[in-house]
Amino acid sequence: MRFTNTFFTALLACVASVSSQATVIDQRQPNPCAVHWASPHQQEKIFEDLVENLYRTRNFTRAYTHFAVDYIQHNPSAVDGFNASFNAVVSLIGDPSVKVQVLRTAFSAPYGWVHSRIDGFDGAERPSAVADIMRFNGTCVQEHWDVIQEMPAQSVNPHPLF
Repeated sequence: MRFTNTFFTALLACVASVSSQATVIDQRQPNPCAVHWASPHQQEKIFEDLVENLYRTRNFTRAYTHFAVDYIQHNPSAVDGFNASFNAVVSLIGDPSVKVQVLRTAFSAPYGWVHSRIDGFDGAERPSAVADIMRFNGTCVQEHWDVIQEMPAQSVNPHPLF
């Protein structure tokens, strides 16, 4: 098991198994999200947009319009805050050689989950499984948790990691 110095997540929407080998569209840091009331349906649509832009197309500028300025990060290797999160994500998955594949997503207001496979994550030789959980506050991602596990060289059971 490998836990890294990351925010990752993020995070993470549509119900599909889609591989992203995208070139980064935009890495300019946007202004943080201004918190406004949102219905559960609106939050789910924001989550779907976030997953599309953060994981699939890696348009970080668009994705980070959904993060609150006082964003809370529960990864013990990462610090709180919008700026720190943006910089960490760009450094971890901004390189187009890092492959990101969204495997599963779910949303139940105010939480969204993303299960992904990342090849080349943080210099790992083998792919990593990442589970991101985000909590929304109105229109904005307010909190994030993640679990990151590098695929072991040998498994003690026959079940796939992905």
